[in-house]
Amino acid sequence: MSQPSRSTSLRLTVAFGLALALALAACAAPPRAAPTPAQPSAEEAKPAEATAPTPGQPKPGGTLRVGTNQDAVGFDPHLTNATASYRILENIYSSLLRFKPNLEIEGDLAERYRAIDATTWEFKLRKGVKFHSGKPLTSADVKYSLERIKDPEVKSPRSSQLAPIVAIETPDEYTVIIKTEKPFAPLLAVLADRTMAIVNKDFIEANGGKLDNVADGTGPFKLKEWVPNTRTVLEKNPDYFIPGQPLLDQVIYQPIPDDTARSTAVRTGTVDFIEYAPPKDLELLRSDSNIVITGEGNNNVRFLAFNTTVKPFDNPKVRQAIAWAVDREAVLQAAVNGAGTPLYAGPFLPSFWPGLQAPVYKRDLEKAKQLLAEAGYPNGFTAKLKNTPTYSFLGNAGIAVQEQLKEIGINLEIESLEWSVFLKDYLGKNFEAVVSGYSGFADPHTPLDGTYVTGRQNNFMSYSNPKFDELVAQGAQETDQAKRAQIYREAQRILLEDSPMVFLYAANEYEAMQSYVKGYVHYLNGSHVSFRQVWLDK
Repeated sequence: MSQPSRSTSLRLTVAFGLALALALAACAAPPRAAPTPAQPSAEEAKPAEATAPTPGQPKPGGTLRVGTNQDAVGFDPHLTNATASYRILENIYSSLLRFKPNLEIEGDLAERYRAIDATTWEFKLRKGVKFHSGKPLTSADVKYSLERIKDPEVKSPRSSQLAPIVAIETPDEYTVIIKTEKPFAPLLAVLADRTMAIVNKDFIEANGGKLDNVADGTGPFKLKEWVPNTRTVLEKNPDYFIPGQPLLDQVIYQPIPDDTARSTAVRTGTVDFIEYAPPKDLELLRSDSNIVITGEGNNNVRFLAFNTTVKPFDNPKVRQAIAWAVDREAVLQAAVNGAGTPLYAGPFLPSFWPGLQAPVYKRDLEKAKQLLAEAGYPNGFTAKLKNTPTYSFLGNAGIAVQEQLKEIGINLEIESLEWSVFLKDYLGKNFEAVVSGYSGFADPHTPLDGTYVTGRQNNFMSYSNPKFDELVAQGAQETDQAKRAQIYREAQRILLEDSPMVFLYAANEYEAMQSYVKGYVHYLNGSHVSFRQVWLDK
């Protein structure tokens, strides 16, 4: 299918709106009508509660075997850029806040929280929380963690998200005060992100400042073992702060990059659960009475990105020509069997509140050829495209784009790389063009600021436009969502004009599991944090 169902689009619209309303609210309790953060509220946020699993009689014990698309690429929650790592680390660490499945925000390590004024937030921590090593959690750990992310020497790709914070105070062991220079509407959404993990300062220092293959969190599971490209084993944290969770004794992640092999593994019972259930296999999986499918809508973006410092991609007309030449529907079909939405405008679905409604780039080969001629390439050119087959939805998209661009004389020579090599080159800006993506955002500020603002750690295209930067900063300070949407739409139009990347599609995402796997909940940001409430009915 080329479009998500009407109910999916509605869920995405409502969920994203709710998540951002919470980030804008002065009180962190789930709102019906969201107040603005400029006015503090006397009512405090409710603490996180254990989400009720599937009706029945949940029973503790057992091991969940998870077939993943890829192995973890590093275990430092403040440094990794790999989704495969996030989905493990989010079950090892906790953050101040966290998202519910529909992206509403609730407390995690923060038992309650409130806005004191437009630029000051108070967070009251749970008492009795311990790191896996046994060390009690205090406000000093929160301060250390957030300041570590902000530290330029650490080089966290999330540092810009915390740049508006000017002070983190700890008046006592269980109180954290966060101050921003100006109103910062996305603050709660930023703090709820799984990359904002609270770490143990003593543990990091004992490991030479690195968390490459070790972990000490406060989450529902502990890191027991990591055998690269073979398995990652998590074991139950008996001291987890939510009573009765987790139910599982262990979670074992097994990388199975091949789509067909992953589907076969869950059908034959080699694993209990797979992520990225291949859209091409959904009909087959659904026909098996022992298999349950969940998922659909997901906030992700898949794109063709350019290194804007190298020829010919330093020329905006070349980038625009490619944007006009790409057939997004065909790319979507090749990448995920049509299970998603083509992105004809900015990096957001039209159903997301700041999304552009009208298409900007629909395929027009004559316009593409004209722009190439104006750029000085009337006969096209040859360039290199780095691609990875590890994620089929990226590798297949790259092949589709390669074929389409031949029609305007552009020959993209594909260099197919294994994921870890691909990621190293991508993060190191060692490419001319590349097909990649990002996901997991709840507030538009996160991708717009972190990926496109001049000099940001995740701005791998080396893109720069001062007007765009100004609008993103302005949007973060605006507390009225309608006005924010207008600002972000203007920023997206600049982005589309400059085209440092061509937005291809947003994919639906599915999980497949044995029918005895109970309690799993699909999150709109692709999170697997519901593993803490999963149980095995066997």
